[in-house]
Amino acid sequence: MTPRTAFWTALLAYGVLTLASAAGALRIASPGSVASVAAGVLLVASAGYALWRPDRAGGPDEWNLVVAAAVGGAVLYALGLLVGAL
Repeated sequence: MTPRTAFWTALLAYGVLTLASAAGALRIASPGSVASVAAGVLLVASAGYALWRPDRAGGPDEWNLVVAAAVGGAVLYALGLLVGAL
């Protein structure tokens, strides 16, 4: 897996997890949950496009702290949601 693919896959996972966690608490009167859903949709759309058309999207070309932070953040967010659901 290239660093660019790992980066965009981590952002895609983060967006999907954001949508999944915010969708249950979505209320139109709550601007925080609406903003979370909007951010999740934006993340999923941009990461999906970047994975679908890698020639048109940028991203890191080498393994560095940005890639590690994106992957680590997505994993920690998933673990946090899992622990919170238990």
